[in-house]
Amino acid sequence: MADYLFVPQNILAKWADQGRVELKGQVLTLVREKKSFQLTTAVRFLKLEAGEDSARLLNKVKTLDALKQMGAEHYRESVILGESAYQVQQGFLADANALRRAAGVAQPPGDKKATGAEKHRQAEKDGEQDLLAQFLLDNLQ
Repeated sequence: MADYLFVPQNILAKWADQGRVELKGQVLTLVREKKSFQLTTAVRFLKLEAGEDSARLLNKVKTLDALKQMGAEHYRESVILGESAYQVQQGFLADANALRRAAGVAQPPGDKKATGAEKHRQAEKDGEQDLLAQFLLDNLQ
């Protein structure tokens, strides 16, 4: 299963105001590097406003698709699920494995049966993820 890092929307907006990134829909572009990355829109559950946390969502991150599948209603900084109302933080998910590689943390070994072309495509993708990871490590505070 993939591992992701939640990046709050206000942080991305700050970077955009500083001219570091462009965010169009769910595509993040690092301006200086001219590289683009697909992000997944998500929310982080911060506080229970009403009801009980029977779904155990506090301090969790869920994508908008996951909220829809759960039958939750999302509007700005609020999510309602059944009789429970939550305050949420809007943001995006980024691939955390890229962050680990950039930080020098060991990764599980990959598929050793990959062909030359597959290895080349994977190396190219890894390079782009490393670029995103390095940007996030340098700028996420």
